[in-house]
Amino acid sequence: MIRILPSRARLAGLGLAFAAVTIAALAITVLLDLDRDATVHREVILAQGDKDELHALRAHLLELRSAARLAARTGEPGAFRLIERRAVDTENELARLEKRADEGADLPGIAALASTSRMLVMHARSVEGMRVAHGAEMAIVLAQRAEALSVEAGGALDAVLASVTQRINERTERQLEVGERLRRYITGLLVVAAAVLGALYVGYRRVQSREREAQRRIEYLAHFDTVTGLPNRALLADRLAQELARARRASQPFAVLLFDLDGFKEVNDTWGHAAGDKVLSLVGERARKCVRASDTVGRLGGDEFLAILPETAEPGAVGVADKLREALREPYLLEGATARLSASVGVSLHPTHGEDAESLQRAADAALYTAKRDGKDKTRVAPAPRESASARRSAA
Repeated sequence: MIRILPSRARLAGLGLAFAAVTIAALAITVLLDLDRDATVHREVILAQGDKDELHALRAHLLELRSAARLAARTGEPGAFRLIERRAVDTENELARLEKRADEGADLPGIAALASTSRMLVMHARSVEGMRVAHGAEMAIVLAQRAEALSVEAGGALDAVLASVTQRINERTERQLEVGERLRRYITGLLVVAAAVLGALYVGYRRVQSREREAQRRIEYLAHFDTVTGLPNRALLADRLAQELARARRASQPFAVLLFDLDGFKEVNDTWGHAAGDKVLSLVGERARKCVRASDTVGRLGGDEFLAILPETAEPGAVGVADKLREALREPYLLEGATARLSASVGVSLHPTHGEDAESLQRAADAALYTAKRDGKDKTRVAPAPRESASARRSAA
C-alpha cells in the first residue's frame, strides 16, 4: 500500500523546520525593530537637544531686547555691557544651531531665524553709538526697532520649534508603533516555541522600559527645568492660569513673586557655567523649602524665578519673599570655591495689580526692577494701579 500521508517522523521534521523558519523570521524582525527603535530613540534625544537650544536662544533674544531697551532709556554703562554679553550669547547659540543644521538636523526656517536674530543683535549693539551721536530719543527709536525684530525673530523661532516638536511627536509615535509590533511578535513566539519566549520577553521588556523612559523624559523636559528640577516656563504658565481661575471662583487673593540672583553673571564668568548650574540647582532646593506644598516655584530662564502663592495677601507674600532672600543669601559651596549672592524680589497681588497672568507678571517685573534700582537684595511690592495714577497726577 502506497503511503499517501507522511510518517510521524516526517511530520515532526516538517513541523520542526517550520517552527525553526518561523522563529528565525520573527527573531530577524524583532532585531530589525529593536534597531529601528534605537535609531528613533537617538533621533528623539537629538531633537530634544535642538528644542533645548531653541529655548535657550529665545531667552537670549528676550534678554538682549530688554538690555537694548534699558540702555536706550538710561544710558548706563552697565546696560551697554549687558547688551554685548547677550549679543555674544545669541551669536554663540545661533552658531550651534546652524552647525546642527549643517550636520543634517531637520531645522526648517533656521536661516530666516538666524538672519532676523543677527539683525536684532546689530540693532542692539548700535544703541550706544546712536545715543552718543543723536541722543536718547533716537536711541529709543532704535531700541523699538530692535523690539520689533525681537517679535519677528520670536515668530521665526516659534515656526522652527513647531517643526522640531512635530518631529519629536512623530518619532515618539514611531516608538510606540515599534513597541506594539514587538508585543505581537512576542505573542506569536509564545505559540510557536515556548523555549524562545524567555529571551524575546527580556528584549521586549528592555524596549518597553526604554520606551517608557523616553516618554517620561519627554514629559519631564516639556514641563520641568533640567538644571533645578523646578517647573519651567510652560508649566508655570499653566499653574498661573489654574490659580487665576480658582481665585476668580473663590474671590480669594493670591500673590506672584518674581525674583532673580544679584551677581549671578559673575559666577558664570569666574567659575564657569558648571558652577552656575550648581548655584541654580541649590537655588531650586532652597526655594522649595521656603514655600508651602500648595505653592508653586519655578524657573523662567537664566537666573529668573517665579513663585505663585495661593490664598496669600501682601503681608504673607512679603514674608515669603524675605524668607527667600534670607535663604538665597547663604553661601554657595562650589568645587574649590564659595560664592556669595543675594536676591531681589518683586511682588504683585491678585486682583490688586491685575486680573490676568500678563498684568501680574508685568507688575512683579516692575517691582523687581525697583528692587534692583534701590540697591538689590530688596523686596518690593508693586504699587496699586490707582496709587500709580495718583502719583502721576501729583507729579504733574
